[in-house]
Amino acid sequence: MKSLASRFLTTLFLLALVVPVRPEELSPVKAPSVRYVIGLSPFLAKNVKDDVYRRIVGFLLEEMPLNSTLGLYDAYHLRSITQMEIPDVRAFRSGKTRANQFQAQIRKLKEFLAAEHERPSAPKLNLDQAVRFPQFMDFVGENLASPGCPLVVTVLGSPLYLDPKEPGFSMVDGYFPSDGHLLATRDQSVFGVKNRGAALKELSVHFGYFGDPWVSEVHQEKINRFWTLYLRGQGAKLATFCGDLNTVFNAVRPGATPVRAERFEIDPAQTKIEMLRITRDIGVADWITRDLLSNVQRDPPSTTVGPMKIGIRWQGRIDLDLYASPTARGETLFFEHTRSPQGYYFKDHRPPPEREYEFIEFESPVDVWQVEAMINFYEGSVPTGPAGEIRIEFEGKIYSGRFALPARRGNRGRSGRGQDDFWTQINIPAILNLPEHRRTAAQSQP
Repeated sequence: MKSLASRFLTTLFLLALVVPVRPEELSPVKAPSVRYVIGLSPFLAKNVKDDVYRRIVGFLLEEMPLNSTLGLYDAYHLRSITQMEIPDVRAFRSGKTRANQFQAQIRKLKEFLAAEHERPSAPKLNLDQAVRFPQFMDFVGENLASPGCPLVVTVLGSPLYLDPKEPGFSMVDGYFPSDGHLLATRDQSVFGVKNRGAALKELSVHFGYFGDPWVSEVHQEKINRFWTLYLRGQGAKLATFCGDLNTVFNAVRPGATPVRAERFEIDPAQTKIEMLRITRDIGVADWITRDLLSNVQRDPPSTTVGPMKIGIRWQGRIDLDLYASPTARGETLFFEHTRSPQGYYFKDHRPPPEREYEFIEFESPVDVWQVEAMINFYEGSVPTGPAGEIRIEFEGKIYSGRFALPARRGNRGRSGRGQDDFWTQINIPAILNLPEHRRTAAQSQP
């Protein structure tokens, strides 16, 4: 980064005019005709920093029109890096003049990219290229947008939302938000856009990322669709979304022809606020997706402590939810809290027709006598109450049991007095064929 960027900057400065522009050439002052904003991840990989530097400086010196401004921002920490304003003056048509006038600002960009920025403490989260896109766009809309002046925003970083303060909304590992987030308020979800129809009015957004952050092409399509709808719901447009900097900066140039066609629509029936998941490895969920099990276990496991998967399967156009925690006081995993130190919640968005499933995996060892698991009838209606199958994978073996709930209509997850018919507890030791006397022995141990 240092050698290449230094040579590039030195060459520009040697070509620049030695004498600054005369004051009389800077008048009259006009309101900018267009404003550009570039938001950068402070955690870019070293192998992309040189290219980012060259693209931004090249855009400043050669592409920006007269009477325009450019603001560079840290799109994770939401703070300014530097600001530049190109006046409507003939001398500033020259890249040499611009290089001379904006030496200090170019140096600040170089220093930002060269620095090793402190990362939040998040041992299990990879923050490489992270930006906080919703918060950054809020910042832009509240502080930088102004009526009558076009604002073009470019974001360079990961398109997968990741914030250690809100791990339940993370898009890594194949997760993506349901449309229920878009129909919610900001208090309900960081992605909520309800009542925010003009928050980013007439903004044009170009999103450039690096490498291949996707679990699959389907995951890429889901995130592309979601950010398109997220911005449209606030009056903005996602004009570019790709992993090629040439394409991004070509699209940002004045007079560039729009190439993106918006074809997505929010599903108004998808009101549940949840994170769905796509997996690259079909075998990850094979134990729960298979209709027939050839090796259902009858013998109890040899140990009662170890990693565990617990899942539910059902049929029909209803929504059931699985809740599980490693202990009575442990973190409960479910559709609104998909990760914990012990494991994760999984729900595939592409179940077979008329077949639904979801599961929770405890990757860290748990005591089967201590795990608590519940099923809730969330949404829909059935004449006789929902029923289905429980599967547990433990010690590499698969165990199966049945469940049923008396309620005929979902209660959207409500609990407490009068809600017992909508919930059922999973007796994990019973499904594992553990005799009751072993429970007594386990509970008596110190």
